[in-house]
Amino acid sequence: MEKTALICTFYSFEPLVAAAHAYSPSKMLLLVAEDSLKNSQVKADIEKVKEVYGKVAQVEMVKVKGSDLMFIASKTVDLLENEKVPVVVNVSGGWKLLAQGVLYGCYARPEMVWKIVCNNLEDNSLMELPKLSFGLSARKRALLEKIASRSGAPIAKIAEKMGKTRGMLYQHLKELREMGYVDEKFEITLAGRLALI
Repeated sequence: MEKTALICTFYSFEPLVAAAHAYSPSKMLLLVAEDSLKNSQVKADIEKVKEVYGKVAQVEMVKVKGSDLMFIASKTVDLLENEKVPVVVNVSGGWKLLAQGVLYGCYARPEMVWKIVCNNLEDNSLMELPKLSFGLSARKRALLEKIASRSGAPIAKIAEKMGKTRGMLYQHLKELREMGYVDEKFEITLAGRLALI
């Protein structure tokens, strides 16, 4: 069987088990919110993962700031980019913001994710989630990058630098605003920054 890596949001042992058994990963990356490490049960469950799976898989704990979506998404992108084998991402354990940040990282690099799964609360079976993306064309991404670094420059100046008419640029900006990537003043939003990871 081909080697796989499992990136798993982690707070307790049980949500990890179904994915570990289904995919037999050669590597497990446990994303743990720093604040949850104050809980002795979380620490004990991390040790349990190492004890149960450590002989057949490399187990690593990756600490993240549990409420910082940008940090979590960026860290997820880093982890995905460093893996050379298919990656399964399980978002069942941990805090909601942790799972959301990991999903945003997956949406930034969907081509690097084999599967995204979560546990069904009724029977703990795995449910496969869609691999979504931020839906940015190369042109819209380039414009969003310019908006992110514009430092107050007027839209006309950006249009000039990009070799576009203001009308065309405003049409793209309207679409970016509808997607939630820029606000009504055409400033980049958190969603826009996540899309550029």
